[in-house]
Amino acid sequence: MADEEDHPTGPTITMTSVAMNPEEECAFEMGLGLAMGFTTDTDLPDFRWEMRYVVDTPKKRLIIEVGSTDPTTYPVGPNEMQIVLPALDMSIVPEAMMRAGNGLFVAALTGPEGQEIMAVNMVVQITVDEATGTLRRFIYNPMEE
Repeated sequence: MADEEDHPTGPTITMTSVAMNPEEECAFEMGLGLAMGFTTDTDLPDFRWEMRYVVDTPKKRLIIEVGSTDPTTYPVGPNEMQIVLPALDMSIVPEAMMRAGNGLFVAALTGPEGQEIMAVNMVVQITVDEATGTLRRFIYNPMEE
């Protein structure tokens, strides 16, 4: 039975590419285009990618759901997802989240029953533009060193 313990249960997903638009620093609330390539060893019927922004503060974890793809059947082999997220409504962003300085943009591959089978975590650096006082963001591409 040792062989069963050596192999994870569920599908094996391998990320092959991540592309973002914009790639450079921008206004915190600016929309985001995201395209990701991946392979799967198992058919994934009616799966979707759920996007969220996560910040850990001294008191609690703050999460903003920012969008998701439509359910799609991803066959065995290479696949791609694309999504264009609209500008973030800053009125829904808690003050503590804006002061945090860093967070995670998470793209989670999620099944039809809500089961998350893998997530791509992208570090987000938040800074304040000293000239204007506005928030800026930079999302680090996890495929780049």
